[in-house]
Amino acid sequence: MTSCEFQSSCSYYNILKEKSPVILRYIKDEYCDDSYSECARFMVSKARGAKHVPKYLFPEDIHEACKLLDEHN
Repeated sequence: MTSCEFQSSCSYYNILKEKSPVILRYIKDEYCDDSYSECARFMVSKARGAKHVPKYLFPEDIHEACKLLDEHN
């Protein structure tokens, strides 16, 4: 099993780790482990760098990630 290369710098991941371990387990299973390429935060991080991922961006918000990437191309 491989994990997302941005996991340690992901503000969403780190907030959940601190505030909601139960939700974090779901997010890890759904996105952080193996399926991270389907994560909106991963997409923006990979294309523009982790510092360009807005704090409001949820992992499942692919539509918003595409808008952000389109705006900067």
